[in-house]
Amino acid sequence: MNLIELDKGLRQIFGESEKWDCDGIQINCGNPIQKAVVSLDLTSDVIEYVKNKKADVVINHHPLIFDPLNEISFSDSTGKRIIGCIRNNISVSAYHTCLDIVDGGVNDCLCDILGIKNTVKFLPFARLGNLEKVYDFELFVKLCEERLNTKAQNILDCGKKVKNIAVISGSGKDYIKEVAGTGADTFLTGEVNHSAIIDCKEYGINLVCATHFATENIVLPFLAEKVRLFVPEVEIYGI
Repeated sequence: MNLIELDKGLRQIFGESEKWDCDGIQINCGNPIQKAVVSLDLTSDVIEYVKNKKADVVINHHPLIFDPLNEISFSDSTGKRIIGCIRNNISVSAYHTCLDIVDGGVNDCLCDILGIKNTVKFLPFARLGNLEKVYDFELFVKLCEERLNTKAQNILDCGKKVKNIAVISGSGKDYIKEVAGTGADTFLTGEVNHSAIIDCKEYGINLVCATHFATENIVLPFLAEKVRLFVPEVEIYGI
């Protein structure tokens, strides 16, 4: 199997990404794909891991190449990693917003690990669900931190018990009004900015920011499971 065939197979499962996104095949070295590594991001550490595992491709959630490049230079962070992959004959592919949207993807994995049930979509990539019991806010924050193995970056206690939760993995800063429209008492996401915190306060929504990494890294077993449909050997980096 080559990278084009692998990408076609995964697209049939994941569907299309948002129009503004820039994922899919990123670096095609033309090598046969017999062993893959899946990771959240393509860092220099991941490249070393792929080299040591003698893998042919690394498949990420976040695209390495997102904005147009005028040059590829070793002095640039992105350029250094592109050169590192090409030098070591490592192909690269990424599945970003399609993996957020698809059933069983990032947001469903996040709900599953936290015990959020009866989920429905309120945006293509967002979920609304409920807990089996009502939590005090402080206990819900502790639950998130323990199950996601992280420390919440920002929390906002608006004095509500936690039962009905809106979930957007990664960055949820642009969707506070939509979250408020669901009637959720609590918003769980990875990160927001200052203005979004103010908006949550104004709408009276509890907020838990459990880090971009922790709210998305949980998708890697799901991603690896799908890649294994096409590639004989698959390793997971970071879990």
